[in-house]
Amino acid sequence: MANSKYEYVKREFEFHRHLPASNWIVVRIDGCHFHRFSELHAFEKPNDERALRLMNACATSMLEEFPDIVFAYGVSDEYSFVFREKTEFYKRRESKIISVCVSHFTSVYDMKWKDFFPNNDLKEPPYFDGRVVCYPNINTIRDYLTWRQVDCHINNQYNTCFWALVKSGKTEKEAHQALKGTFSKDKNKLLLQQFQVNYNDEPAMFRKGSSVYRDKVKTDDCGNPIKRTREAITVSNFDLIGPEFWENHQYILGEDYLCLGGKEKYGYEYVKKFDNIHRLPYSNWTIVRISACQFDQFSLVHSFDKPNDETALRLMNACASLMMEQFPDIIFGYGFDNEYSFVFQEKTELYQRDERLIISSCSSCFTSFYMMKWKEYFPSKELVQPPHFQVEVSCYPEPRIVCDYLSRRQSECHNRNQYTTCFWMLVKSGEGENKAKEILKDTLPKDKNELLFQRFQMNYNNEPAMFRKGSCAYHQKVEASEDERWDVAVAHVDTGPHFWAKHSYVFDRR
Repeated sequence: MANSKYEYVKREFEFHRHLPASNWIVVRIDGCHFHRFSELHAFEKPNDERALRLMNACATSMLEEFPDIVFAYGVSDEYSFVFREKTEFYKRRESKIISVCVSHFTSVYDMKWKDFFPNNDLKEPPYFDGRVVCYPNINTIRDYLTWRQVDCHINNQYNTCFWALVKSGKTEKEAHQALKGTFSKDKNKLLLQQFQVNYNDEPAMFRKGSSVYRDKVKTDDCGNPIKRTREAITVSNFDLIGPEFWENHQYILGEDYLCLGGKEKYGYEYVKKFDNIHRLPYSNWTIVRISACQFDQFSLVHSFDKPNDETALRLMNACASLMMEQFPDIIFGYGFDNEYSFVFQEKTELYQRDERLIISSCSSCFTSFYMMKWKEYFPSKELVQPPHFQVEVSCYPEPRIVCDYLSRRQSECHNRNQYTTCFWMLVKSGEGENKAKEILKDTLPKDKNELLFQRFQMNYNNEPAMFRKGSCAYHQKVEASEDERWDVAVAHVDTGPHFWAKHSYVFDRR
């Protein structure tokens, strides 16, 4: 690929933004359309303890999976994860950090759903968006967490009053009107006088949110005392606004906390200034490339066929079709092996072109589709570990370059599949994996074709087109329908000039 005529696509248009060094990284994950999702799944109002404990379980898994997360704070359908300031997680590449975190969170949410809602099937895939913000010191990190906890209190107090009024017989409009212009003390008075509810007696998880961190304990997993102190991931519902929690847990944020002395207060408005939104350039075609993380291990654990598992590829295609239904601005998708690229039309205003939200929502949505469709394609295989995906985004100013990008990916598909076909044929014939790699070292495509033909009587060009050419997903008009209808078609064809001449409408559809 180094000398490919399409190499300029990567060299001139694909850039990686790295987050500034020696800054604390916060990844905040929020549920997408969770108002509808909670209604569809009949969540209790104003708080569903099962849903909150599910979110806490996902956060716990995040700390288990990513050791550089030192603290997490969650409320309702959001969770914030604080990475230590010296982290080199994915070399601090913003797109990888946000997409992998959101994808893993989504995957665990799907996997653990039945643990918390055993009698409630998932009726639609949950998905999340996310953002990454960097903060320069511990003071701003504390102020950020204080801001989120204050927000938790304000929202929960309002919702507690609102749903108490609705359950007492008022309409939602009347409840909003009754609470308009009220202060915190007014809401407390309303709850006490009208409903005999002392707001301060409500569960701390509802009022204060949940904190997840590695605590120092002297007990084992069963609660039995032990001599040595060990770290255990803990979920608590403490006050983060005052100094007591942080003074008792100075080790969470590290030694720098001890040097702070008196804590200077910056304030919430100051904290918000660090949220720097990067918007993708206008009048450019946006390509979101999604690829699975640690897929060699995942495919091994789930016994995928080598070199290609047709069922796994069809599952990827099904996810791509659902992505195109979920995001109408996607005009084309191309995938092979464990990756899929999605082309968004040049005028898309998805998330006002906020790069972080596009990356995170696409990563989460694809993950959720993969989880929900798994049983349909692998009815006899349990999903043993959660899959997660990373995302890269790039922009191209004209269709010609988009076509070259897609040709580049298809060329990569051919090269990779031809190599793996030879490799696994050698391994299955008795060669060790190291020996197979040695045999294939520095071979050209014609050498590989010759090896397959001479040693295994296999004509590579007769292999299924889905393996050799990958899969194209695009909208196609349904001719037999009375009303104009466009369905998603999946084909395994060359993405050269002949294809685009026949499907020129792909770039023209709005």
